[in-house]
Amino acid sequence: MRSPTLAQVIDRFSPRITKGVFMSRPTVRLGRPYTRPALETQPLPFRMRIAKSPEDIQRVCRHRGEAYARHQPDLVQRLSLHEPEADDLRDDVVLVMAESHEDGSILGSLRLSTNINTPLRFEKEFELPQRFQKGALMEAGRMVTQNGPLGRMVVPALIKVTSEVSYRVGADFVLLIARAPLDRMYKAWQFEDLYNGEKVVTSAQPGVPVTLFFMDIAQVDHRLRTANCPIYHFMAETHHPDIDLDFDFIHQRFNVPRLERESRCLDESMV
Repeated sequence: MRSPTLAQVIDRFSPRITKGVFMSRPTVRLGRPYTRPALETQPLPFRMRIAKSPEDIQRVCRHRGEAYARHQPDLVQRLSLHEPEADDLRDDVVLVMAESHEDGSILGSLRLSTNINTPLRFEKEFELPQRFQKGALMEAGRMVTQNGPLGRMVVPALIKVTSEVSYRVGADFVLLIARAPLDRMYKAWQFEDLYNGEKVVTSAQPGVPVTLFFMDIAQVDHRLRTANCPIYHFMAETHHPDIDLDFDFIHQRFNVPRLERESRCLDESMV
């Protein structure tokens, strides 16, 4: 068995450095980010799961391209959104899909990434306020749903997934972007406008002014309850068995630095 290199040893026991700032590895949490227990169990007409296989990833991207084409067809052509993007294929990214129980079709999807190994696009493209520069951040990107009643049910499920995954992997803040009029939905769900009304343009949607939102994971429960937000019952007080996430897979992706993963694979290949 080959011994790990010095670089791998240093990475294994040292904090990550981004833009000159030491970033400690986030602490994995157990449970959920809510103070109230689930009071009831509710089935959903779809299953939320992780897209792991190349076939699943391709299906997610085809559906994503169709969703963007309804409102931003030029963006689909410019970014080839019917095909996997480079970020979709990274080994420290998780794609979540909502799959219809009735016919197996995809009703919605979401891409989650953290800044554990690679700075988020927002860290590279903007000067984020100080409170975000030393935190563990998660981006909820490429969130799309099918038109119609089922698609509208998928949206809160994707938000629930985002909140609970962020909490479990130790993220401090979730960041996401939204164009008008979707920005009103995130405001109603207690996401905060990071730049207080100032629009930004990102590489995710070139040329499109969007709002950059954030959610402080430690404040999710308090903000939703204080605002009497209708989504709180769905998120906190209802257990959804159809939200079926492999947290072992998620923790492996988000909480193990890339060099350590590569070292493990190398060691296993030497056995």
